[in-house]
Amino acid sequence: MTTEPWLRRAAEADGGDVRLFCLPHAGSGPARYLRWADRLPGVDLVGVCLPGHERRVAEPPLRRVPDLVEALTGAVAPHLDRPFALLGHSFGGLLAFELARRLEAGGARPRHVFVSGAAPSPTTEPPAAALGDEAFVAHVRRLGGLDPDVLAHPDLVDLVTPALRADYEAAEAHTPDPTATVRAPITALGGLHDPAAPPGALIAWGRHTTGRFTRVTLPGGHFALFDQEHNVLRTVRTTLAAHATSAHLKEAAR
Repeated sequence: MTTEPWLRRAAEADGGDVRLFCLPHAGSGPARYLRWADRLPGVDLVGVCLPGHERRVAEPPLRRVPDLVEALTGAVAPHLDRPFALLGHSFGGLLAFELARRLEAGGARPRHVFVSGAAPSPTTEPPAAALGDEAFVAHVRRLGGLDPDVLAHPDLVDLVTPALRADYEAAEAHTPDPTATVRAPITALGGLHDPAAPPGALIAWGRHTTGRFTRVTLPGGHFALFDQEHNVLRTVRTTLAAHATSAHLKEAAR
């Protein structure tokens, strides 16, 4: 895959029956997803890297969801040559859904959308993007959104905070369409004790697909997606394998 700097994969091998685009949570990048590559056989795992994040830290971050979706649409468009799905956590979940909408409007057909730790409607929590640096970092820390190794080094915190704040600004400025739907099935995953996207809020994703909806509740908080990787990857493997089998059966019937 040559679309840099937006897309990254763990290895150069271009295999897999289904391509899975993984969109990161606020302030993060694709590195954490890429560790899953050898645990998802038959899946071509592709991580998304936004401006200002990880290897793109020198670039100014984008601060509006429509701008990000437009850029992402152009980045993934050359790589829709096989069945594909989208997965995103928190802010990445919002982007995954909006990207699926945009791709479907252009005639592409995502096989599945996995949304983790994200509610389809704005939360009632006070906006965080405008907080002072100390209060903002404390807010993100309460959710578990900063790696302890980063928190231990103030210079690293200063390095990642601009992109993190930009993502919060984009999410908090975005007004989702309450009637928007995608044709792709949606699986909503979330922690039982996630204050940002409690289990009850996840059910609302069912109103945003005309396909099948599944909710998966995991032990833990906002970052249950990573704390419960074994269960999450089993869900992803099973779901994508079912799509691959269905596609093979349809092909054989022609």
